[in-house]
Formats: sequence, structure tokens, C-alpha cells
Amino acid sequence: MNLSITYHHSIIRVSAVDTITLIIITHDSNYHYLNYMKRHETMKIKVNGTGIHIEQQGSGEIALVFLHYYGGSSRTWESVISQLPDHYRTVAIDHRGWGGSDAPKSGYRIGDLARDAEGVISALELKRYILVGHSMGGKVAQLMASRRPAGLEGLMLIAPSPPSPMRLTPEQRDTLSSAYNSRESVGFVIDNVLTAGALSSALREQVIEDSLRASSEAKEGWPNTAIGEDITQEVASINVPVTVISGELDRVDLPATLQRELLPLISHASMYIIPDVGHLLPLEAPTEVASHLLKFTAAIEGGTAVYHSPVETIAAFDDAFNAGRVDDLLALFSNRATMKMTDGVVIESDPEKLRDTFLSLTSSQPVIRNHIRSILSAGEMALLIIDWTLTITTKDRTLHEESGTATQVLLRSVDGGWRLLISNPSGT
Repeated sequence: MNLSITYHHSIIRVSAVDTITLIIITHDSNYHYLNYMKRHETMKIKVNGTGIHIEQQGSGEIALVFLHYYGGSSRTWESVISQLPDHYRTVAIDHRGWGGSDAPKSGYRIGDLARDAEGVISALELKRYILVGHSMGGKVAQLMASRRPAGLEGLMLIAPSPPSPMRLTPEQRDTLSSAYNSRESVGFVIDNVLTAGALSSALREQVIEDSLRASSEAKEGWPNTAIGEDITQEVASINVPVTVISGELDRVDLPATLQRELLPLISHASMYIIPDVGHLLPLEAPTEVASHLLKFTAAIEGGTAVYHSPVETIAAFDDAFNAGRVDDLLALFSNRATMKMTDGVVIESDPEKLRDTFLSLTSSQPVIRNHIRSILSAGEMALLIIDWTLTITTKDRTLHEESGTATQVLLRSVDGGWRLLISNPSGT
């Protein structure tokens, strides 16, 4: 392994590579790499007057930009990134005041953190990238995506802080501000707030070190200001494919909270709930997070992140329903969808209730077959008349069949995907 250190303008780079590193600095002060090389780089980039530390690995046309939680650092993502293939370029950023980044006395609002990350993306000249934000970093990523920057192709939010403001009492702010002041207090937060199970001793020590290392300004910036910022209007402008990952046992940003306060604002977002884990998903369930990220990234690269016609959406509905993949099924619905069940119950703009309903419906492993009788399209809307047959295996193992004609209204969302807006299996 070779080690090289390069300084150019406001970028300091330390590279560890498996072969020879070739850095080409052209006459226009841009720097370029031979993209086939596997490398791990530690860099500090001066943006907005602040040195922002990043860890960079891999190479390729599309980059994955990682933003960590309140208490973390770029190290938070190591167990996820290690499971990604080298043909993805990964950029893990330390927010100002955290990890190896500089800690100015001010500038800890969501907009400040977003501008830092945008500065890194600009300095690295990323042409195509996906934002991956966790908790506080998820709120930062939402604001960045709402600005519809050139090159952004997708947004993955992992246990994200919702865009709505969280109102804390003075006592709650003081408690949160001091949560990372000692090993004992950090340990208490790990065990009673952040996780649903025990971390390895090495990961536990990493969390403690990262939490204690942060500057006092960074520790106070989130509870005193950023957590209470309202970016709900901005988030409604997000127009790229969005996947939300939540831990079933998260006690910080609960799945129900995200279903209530985030999903209705991003009507085209898909949400997946990982069972038996808490808030620190990149540390508690890195394999599952990496798997979702790989699937999401591959779909974006292959142009299959969304369904491009109503026919594709209905076919995907049958596939997901028959396989019992409830989260994939919900991804076919707008988060503002209305569904009238065959018993007359109406579910309206309630992803949590819709999820519970489909969990119940698919528990007996039914099989549905939808046949599209007719399609009437008008701009971004499509009305489908569908003949359906549902086969259910009863408790005594006999087959019971139901059938009917459904009326379905689909909407083409801002990300170009067709999703169910009104679903009425009864057709009336």
C-alpha cells in the first residue's frame, strides 16, 4: 500500500491506495483521478471559511454522499460503506464541529450544514450523486434536496429527523445539550435512547469518542436551534426518488412520526421499516442499510427507481402483494392516497394505517390477479378499470376465491413515477 499527501489550494488530501495513485492537476486548477483505482482518501476541504473533513473511497460515475447524526462522524458509516462495491464512490462528511472538521463559533443551523455539504460536492466536482442522511444529517439532506441541485439523482433518509420543528422545553434543551458531556452520559444515551440492542464494545467506544470529541458549539447547535427549524415548505419541493429507512424500535424519530410528519410532504417517498433495531441504523443494522442502499442506487442507475407507466405499477402491485412485501407494496401508493376497502372502510392520507391493513391482508398469503380492462389517461392522471381475482387459503386449507371490478386512479409524481392515488376495489 502506498501513501501520498497532496495540498492544492484549499484541499488537503491524504491517499491510501492499493496501487500507484496518479493525481493530475490541470492548468485550470481542477484535479482528476484515474477512476479504476481503488483508494481511500482523507481530505479536509475549506468551504464557507471552515475546514470540512471527509473520508472518500471507491470510484465511479455516481457518488454516495453520507451525512451523519447528532453525535456521530464520518466513521458512523464505515460498516455500511465497507459492504459497498468499489465502483461506487463514497464521500462521508464530518459536519462542522464534529469529527475532524473545524469548529467555528457559529453556523450550526440546518442551512449552514447544508451549505457546507454543498461546498464539498462542488469542490469534488460530483456530477451525479445520491444523498444519504441519518437523523440530523437526514434533515440537512432534505433541505439540500429541496433546492433541486444539479447532479442530485436520489435521496435516502435513514431514521431522519422530520422537517417539522420539534419544540423543546428549556429543561429538555439543557438535557440534550449535556447528553454528550461525559462517558457516563453518552453511555446512558446509547443504552436508553439510541439503540434497541447492545453494540459491540468497539462500536460503543466509537460512539462515545465521537460524541465527546464534538465542540460545545456543535453540541448546543442542534438542540438550541436546528432541531426547532421548520423546513416543511421546502421539503415539499423534493423531486428525486426518495427512500426512507426506519428502525422498528426507534425511540428518537419513531416510524409513526415519520409516517405522519414526513411522508405526506414527500408524496412519492417509499418507506422501509427494519425490524428489531433502534435509531443507530448504520451501526445496528449496517448490512440491511447497505442492502437497501445498493438496491436503491442500482435502480437509479438502471432507470428502474420508478415505474414509468400505470401498467408497470399494477404489475408491480401484483408482484409485491403476492410475495408479501408490504413495504414494496406501499411504495406503489402516493403518501396522500385514498383507499376504500371492500368492507367500506376508507383510509385517507394515512401511510401507517395503510401499512397495518396490508400486513393483515397479506398475512394469510393470498394471491391476487389484476387484469386491466381499460385505461383513460389525461396528462399526469390515469383512470384504470381493473378486473381482479383474489384467492385466499382458509384456516382449514381450502381455497376461497373473491372477484370484482376496481376503479384505480394513478398519478404521475414529480419524480416521474406512476403511483396509486385512489384505490377502490369495489369500483363504486
